[in-house]
Amino acid sequence: MTRTFERLVPWGVAALAALVWLIPLQLGFYSDDILTDIPVYRGVFDEIAAGGVPYRDFDLEYPPLAAAIFWLAGVLPGDYGFGFSALMLGCLIATALSVVATARAMDTTPLRRAGAGVAVAISPLLLGGMVQTRYDLALTAALGWMLWAAVTRRFGWMWTLLAAAVLIKLIPLALVPVLIIWHRHQRDTLAAVRGGAAALAGVAAVTLPFVIMAPSGTWDLIGYHLDRPLQIESSGAAYLLGLHALADIPLSVENSFGSQGLSGRGPAAIAGLSTAVLLGLLVAIAWSLVVGLRRSRPPGDARLFMAASCSTVVALLVAGKVLSPQFMLWLLPVAFLVTGRYGRVAFAVAVGAMLLTLAYFPRMYWDLVALDTWPIALLVMRDAALIALLAACWPRPSIARRPRGWMLRGESPGHGASERAVAARYLSE
Repeated sequence: MTRTFERLVPWGVAALAALVWLIPLQLGFYSDDILTDIPVYRGVFDEIAAGGVPYRDFDLEYPPLAAAIFWLAGVLPGDYGFGFSALMLGCLIATALSVVATARAMDTTPLRRAGAGVAVAISPLLLGGMVQTRYDLALTAALGWMLWAAVTRRFGWMWTLLAAAVLIKLIPLALVPVLIIWHRHQRDTLAAVRGGAAALAGVAAVTLPFVIMAPSGTWDLIGYHLDRPLQIESSGAAYLLGLHALADIPLSVENSFGSQGLSGRGPAAIAGLSTAVLLGLLVAIAWSLVVGLRRSRPPGDARLFMAASCSTVVALLVAGKVLSPQFMLWLLPVAFLVTGRYGRVAFAVAVGAMLLTLAYFPRMYWDLVALDTWPIALLVMRDAALIALLAACWPRPSIARRPRGWMLRGESPGHGASERAVAARYLSE
């Protein structure tokens, strides 16, 4: 029965994702398309179809592989919106399958694997219609299979998929320290450094032709994100908005960089502080992983690595100066795979943070921009939930310890330490 259930889980999860996407996501509450990026993506497709080159002939705030995704959506059958939605459905299914496969590689229980896969499959119900009008699911699919490759020690694939993820969106660069530490733990320092260098070289090789053709336009890809103000949904902005609601401190909202942000010296200082906090968090997460891996053994070391990966992603959300609603999709490959004492807490808090996002976006977003109290309260609660999620998924050494009474598959209570060590060694292959 257990083996049959395990074989059916991937098929069931894929079918559930398709069912959710094709029925409730297209109807009623979830069919709302007040705010969509489809016109932007369609514009990129039209430019490329007319022979334009990204960065040289038209501005593009995304890396080169993102442009390829926008182009692919346009050549699929049907109108552009339909093609893009179909492409994102495929990415959602790929993400759900990667989570199930990674959970299996981490030796979690069949029920836990199914729960993680189901959570990803129904994520459109937790986040709303924006999942089919943003391209972030392509990033989650790449990250999901990258983490599977890491846990199963397919390091060539791990670094290749990291390079692909960076070429879709720049944020996976933050995962490089964690991946190097994990690779070093499994192999050696030289192999880890070579792998990371090869991944970055791959990113450079794809980007170099655009740099040669349009150096200033390609640099704008970096400068665009460096110059953005404190976005209104970020944690730093939520702090200021909370003060505005409670103490009526003056705030000014500006429209720029395709979104809404807070202007003035105070928000600018908070944005700078957020960047410093983010760097500090990334260093602390990497150090915690190094310390934890010193005494960890399979499969506990993989679970510690997953916690560090989740913490890194959540830190990007908590301490970034931009936190657009679609960034919540980045949680899908990691948040439901955290184990240990606070694993269930992380699972529940991640779901809660998604639902709080849906509570104000998109229907109450312009009320938030107008600084109304209720959407501000929802935003503050959402960002507080993300801070709690960071604490729950932090890579503490206890995640890698054997719980009392825990046994590896095929191990009997009478097995000694040597037998457990051998079983653990082959389980991690």
